Amino acid sequence: MKIFLTGATGFIGSHFLKHCLAAGHEMTCSVRSPKQADAIRAFGASPWEGDLQNQGELSLALAGFDVLIHAAGCRDLTAPTELLEQSNTILTQVLVDAAAKAGVSRFIYISAASLVMADPKPLLNGTESSPIMLRDYLPYTRSKALAEANVLAVQQSAMKVVVLRPSFVWGKGDSIDTEIGPASNRGQFGWFSQGHYPFATCSIANLCDALQQAMQYTQSGCIFNISDSEPVDFRAFMSQRLKVSGFRVPTLSVPRKLAWWLGAFTETGWKYLPIPGKPPIVREMVRLMGYPFTVSIEHANQELGYTAPHSIVVGMRAIVSNKEDK
Repeated sequence: MKIFLTGATGFIGSHFLKHCLAAGHEMTCSVRSPKQADAIRAFGASPWEGDLQNQGELSLALAGFDVLIHAAGCRDLTAPTELLEQSNTILTQVLVDAAAKAGVSRFIYISAASLVMADPKPLLNGTESSPIMLRDYLPYTRSKALAEANVLAVQQSAMKVVVLRPSFVWGKGDSIDTEIGPASNRGQFGWFSQGHYPFATCSIANLCDALQQAMQYTQSGCIFNISDSEPVDFRAFMSQRLKVSGFRVPTLSVPRKLAWWLGAFTETGWKYLPIPGKPPIVREMVRLMGYPFTVSIEHANQELGYTAPHSIVVGMRAIVSNKEDK
């Protein structure tokens, strides 16, 4: 297939790029700098250095493509609401409109399983039909939910759309490597209420498999939860993940209610006071990682044939292997 990929220099997108190239697909990737363009060429793909926010320019560039995989966006939970809306919601609308106008056959959007989260309480075995309740104190989740709605609003006769909702995605180069691990080494990461609760994760290898199956899927307007085969104990999983990348495993634990209050306090302080840097904690961090959360992948299993074949053990070994190779 001839594929256009956004977010190819990010964690998820870079793995998608390698996976699709290995499968023999012709890849073009949006980039924002000459350095990124050189990196994409080194992989064997073609860079596109245009403006993703320019629908007219984008429509011309997308002519002749079979699939658009949209993996770009802002994932910074501390980012201003306006930035999240621009980078996630508005950008997705521009891409959907441009792809439909250009005659792209299929649009695959990488959403998030957290869309069904709302009030701070356990949510177990969530399904694709679980209600989405937008909350202002979850600005990242809100921006992703609105973006997903833009994708699903496409007329099915014009372009087939598929939405993948992965749970906490992990693997080499993930948020543990780039954010959580370094924060743990600085003593700035700890557990919420000891951290022992069921939690849904998704290895990047399993997500790449789901993507390949989504590209072959013939229906439109479908949403699929994607996760590893079984839930994990959050603290046990995160401790192991930190260890395989050589980061310190924290012992600090903060009660959920206190963490929630601290998140609300820092959000207000950073919003109204000239405080440099990012807030150390926001309520969305607590909501996304501090409560029991699991999903059902039965729908993906029945419709896509997705079986989550890559185990957590093998995924952890792959991270160690990649580390040793370097």
